Amino acid sequence: MKCPACHSELDVSSFAGIKIAACRKECGGLWIDRFQFKKIQALKPGIGKSLLMIERSEGIKIYRGAEHICPSCENTLLHRHFFSADQDTEINQCSKCRGFWIDLAGLAKLQSLPTNQRERAVTKYFTNIIEKKISNMRLLHDDMAQQAKVLAAILRFLCPEGEETK
Repeated sequence: MKCPACHSELDVSSFAGIKIAACRKECGGLWIDRFQFKKIQALKPGIGKSLLMIERSEGIKIYRGAEHICPSCENTLLHRHFFSADQDTEINQCSKCRGFWIDLAGLAKLQSLPTNQRERAVTKYFTNIIEKKISNMRLLHDDMAQQAKVLAAILRFLCPEGEETK
C-alpha cells in the first residue's frame, strides 16, 4: 500500500492485536481499516500511544492541495473529516472501504515537550479534536455521528494514558 499523502510505501504491522499501516520514516501518517474499529473500541484508551512516536522525516508534510487516493481501494478519493494547519492534523476516510487516514503530526510533536508542558498540551489537543471538531460532526446526521464515535475511539486509542478526554 502507498501513503495517500507522500506516496511512500506503508509499513503494515500489528500492535495490541490491531493491524495498522504506518508511513514510517516519511510523513508519519496512519491507515486504519474498518475491520480494526471494533478491536480498538474494546482496548484501553492510550494503549496505542507509541504509534505517535513512529519515526518521521523532518519537513515532510503533505497538506492536501490535491485529493488523496485511498491506499486500500487505490481508486477512491478520501473524504476529509477535518483538517487543521495550526494543529498539524488531518483525518480522512474512504467512502468505499470506510478506512481512516490519520495524520496527527502535531500531536506527535507535543511528545518532545517537557512532561509538565506536554500533559497540558496533549490534553488541550485532544479536547479540541474530540470535543470540538468531532462533536460538530455528530450534529450533521446519523451516519456522521457514527463516524464521529469511531474517530473518537481511534483518537482515545492513540492518546497517551491518563491524558485522554472522557
